[in-house]
Amino acid sequence: MCKMKPRINILDLLVQRLKTLQEPCFGKLYGIFAKDTHFILGLQLDNESDVSSRYSLPAEVDFCGIFEAYSGTIDIERALGRCSKVEVTDNPIFLSVKLIVENDIQCNIVSNNKVVSSSSSIISIQDFYSQFVHIRLQGEFQINTEQNEESISNSFTVLRKSVASAFGISGIMAFTLTKQNVMLVASDSENGIIGLTGDPAFSELCQDENGEGGQKKKKTEHFLGLEIVDANLMKRVTKDHTSKELNGHSPVVIICKKRMAVLNIPIKIDFLATISRGTTLSRIYDILLECAIKNIKLYESVVQYYIKKNPIEGNLQLPNTQHFFAKDCGHFVTRIVFAESAEDLRKERELLHDSLLLSKIMPMFRKSNQFNFSDSKSGPLINVHEGLKPTNNAGKLALVKGNYEYYHYCQNRLDDNGWGCAYRSLQTLASWYKLQGYTDQEVPTFKEIQKCLVDVGDKPRSFIDSRQWIGSTEVSYVLNSLLGITSKILYVSTGEDMATKGPELVSHFETHGSPVMIGGGVLAHTILGVDYNQQTGNLKFLILDPHYTGGEDLNIIQGKGWCGWKGVEFWNKTAYYNMCLPLVPREV
Repeated sequence: MCKMKPRINILDLLVQRLKTLQEPCFGKLYGIFAKDTHFILGLQLDNESDVSSRYSLPAEVDFCGIFEAYSGTIDIERALGRCSKVEVTDNPIFLSVKLIVENDIQCNIVSNNKVVSSSSSIISIQDFYSQFVHIRLQGEFQINTEQNEESISNSFTVLRKSVASAFGISGIMAFTLTKQNVMLVASDSENGIIGLTGDPAFSELCQDENGEGGQKKKKTEHFLGLEIVDANLMKRVTKDHTSKELNGHSPVVIICKKRMAVLNIPIKIDFLATISRGTTLSRIYDILLECAIKNIKLYESVVQYYIKKNPIEGNLQLPNTQHFFAKDCGHFVTRIVFAESAEDLRKERELLHDSLLLSKIMPMFRKSNQFNFSDSKSGPLINVHEGLKPTNNAGKLALVKGNYEYYHYCQNRLDDNGWGCAYRSLQTLASWYKLQGYTDQEVPTFKEIQKCLVDVGDKPRSFIDSRQWIGSTEVSYVLNSLLGITSKILYVSTGEDMATKGPELVSHFETHGSPVMIGGGVLAHTILGVDYNQQTGNLKFLILDPHYTGGEDLNIIQGKGWCGWKGVEFWNKTAYYNMCLPLVPREV
């Protein structure tokens, strides 16, 4: 009986990144095997300077193949040699990218040491995450070692081996899924599940927690509503007196007298695994062990790289673990970061952008780009335009890039109804810069905005705590003074002339991607995008209206048109309008 070849699904975002290649290069492919299917999820450009990216992707996302971009003919023998390093499958994936006007991407597999063409399907990021869920593992280990590179390396190796020894051996380590009241242990005979009968699929466990239908959506800073389950690592702290290893020999003590500097390194386990919703609960124990081991490898690679550049003096400072989910990437990336100079951190981020074939137009791995794991639903809604029906304008669509918060009347127990619309639009603009990672500054309050305008000499001191309006010029002053952002002011003589601003607005959203504040008469609004038909000249505006006074209810906001598409007739024909177009610095 002939064994069927596994299906191959390739994430659309990965294909888009390969389409941008212009020079010959090669790299690794990363994916998950589930349901007789290879899901190709991530990639990494071959770069000897990048010491940690291969450990930065979630557990279960494994090195499963290679890609190569070429302009002439491809070296098959070289490709086979690179594919031979793949360990998780007998049939590595090989994506060949022929560099032409629109790069031609061919999917192949390696079978019997030959490159064989294979069919594949493109899968959207939404479709992928409808089938997969994340587990976030947290815990702690401690390393005590001599202060030298060799001893540190040996200590990490011992730690990895001690974690790996827990595969199939009960009593060494356990994991708890806190919200589900389940503990997972190693077991030779039983399924290792405590607190639950049977061996359900992980999706059933999530449904039990979230109620009918499962898939609880968290308030996150992106559009997917990823489902993330928390897990904690527990390790045995007492000795097993029944162990044959302890009773099989007499103790041996070796005393070595020498002066040494001891280094204490706390290892904070904080890592993710990406698993199919159909994964049975009994398999999760081994997956979480792999998760811990991968985290330790990442930790070790970063520590070793750091101490080569920075001689150890005293205790090693504790680095920070940061998780990112960039939209253009399509998967989590975990970084472990030491407190280094701003220039060193910028170089590391640039290297990561290059390694993952990500654009450098917008930062994706700054501290303020970190993924928000909080379940909290307080605060302004994020990206309220997502899910709106498209226009029937049949034009060129140019929208805000990234994330913003919707600020409107009467938030934060402040009654600014009738005078605060431009302040609210400014807050939306400031939130965009914060969520994109361009600044660590919090969104300014009304008083901070007013004080800023007094400090720059635009307003008298009596302006503070007043209810006086501001306009697009004042918005640009505040952005520049508080965030260091420069803006372009676009003047429009009448509402009818807004119809002529399509090309400039399209250029702004494609080049910068920031929301636009517009003021005219006594009203201010935020423009999130345009749909411009060059043939007919018709122009539609995606408007975010700060005059909304209700609660944070997306159905009302979209249903009642507080965020929606408007035609040129929306603007007052006789009013004079100023638009503040904030620009973005080209730095990751």
